[in-house]
Amino acid sequence: MLNDIKNIFKDPAAVLIMLLLPLVYPLLYSFIYTNEVVRDMPVCVVDMSDTQESRAFTRQLDATPDVAVAYRVRDFQEAQRLMRRQKVHGVLYFPADYTQKMQRLEQSPVEVYLDMGFMLYYKAFYLAVYNVMLSQKHPLLANSSDAIKVHDVSMFNTTGGYGNFLLPAVLVLILQQTLLLGMATQIGTRRQRGERELTIPERVRQAASYFVVYFLLAGYVLVLVPRIFGFSQMMSVGGLLFFLFPMLLSMVTFAVFVSQFFRHRETPLLYIAFTSVILLFLTGITWPESSMPRFWEIFAWLFPGTPAVRGFVRMNCMGATLPMVGSYVWVMLLQSVCYVVLALMAQRWYAGNRIG
Repeated sequence: MLNDIKNIFKDPAAVLIMLLLPLVYPLLYSFIYTNEVVRDMPVCVVDMSDTQESRAFTRQLDATPDVAVAYRVRDFQEAQRLMRRQKVHGVLYFPADYTQKMQRLEQSPVEVYLDMGFMLYYKAFYLAVYNVMLSQKHPLLANSSDAIKVHDVSMFNTTGGYGNFLLPAVLVLILQQTLLLGMATQIGTRRQRGERELTIPERVRQAASYFVVYFLLAGYVLVLVPRIFGFSQMMSVGGLLFFLFPMLLSMVTFAVFVSQFFRHRETPLLYIAFTSVILLFLTGITWPESSMPRFWEIFAWLFPGTPAVRGFVRMNCMGATLPMVGSYVWVMLLQSVCYVVLALMAQRWYAGNRIG
């Protein structure tokens, strides 16, 4: 096995893919999402009412950590110009009869205009306005706020940040995609040079060497990097070690199977570029599993990243124990068996076509 590990690092492309990418990509993504939430987002207030109530609303909005009232204007066209020039990312509009309707306990709507070019702007401004309305017992929320006392407690993503939400899934997919890219590049290089095909025992040793290398890399990617940047981690080290075995086993066998279809070393890059975003959506992290069409929900289970991400997120971000994610573990073990069978069939098919 040591010779197989050495062979991995003889190829400069493999070193780039299997060392630099897993080492640098997690740091890059984590650094981008270090500031997990938007703070002091500049907004504009158009106060056509200009009353004590509207000014009190504006002061409370400015006091929230998410929003900063950068401009107060009396002309909506001026607010539109500020939005177009990206001076502000949201506009709050008070109609002229805002206070009169509040005093009559009628619905007194305030209009919120949002920059939809960035999801975090929408979230920050909308929640800030909603919380101010809730604290003031605004007539729009009078029925609901009096009947139900709201006590907001974040159970899992306590920071409400985008990094804690997205990074666990991205880190797992980085392992899957770079592993496949590295193995497929090596296979494509051998075939491009006209070298002989690896025998089944040689493929087994190659897969074992990848498993060992990525077991070490997974500790860095899934444990060390989140701790460096202070992301939430609820998974125990023992739970992670037990979960890593079926996860990496399914990823390695998947890479062995898929790599059989590459004949040139450059081709795997096209596969990775085409599938990475799709696989992220299929994990059910960026789009709810319950809202996914039936076909895509079934299709997602063809890839090891789906049970790996779902199980890892539940353990790492939601505090689930290993028995609680046992269904995902069994799925990954079943996938491993299927990938081994398919890899043997693909190797025989390729050998037969090459001879023919």
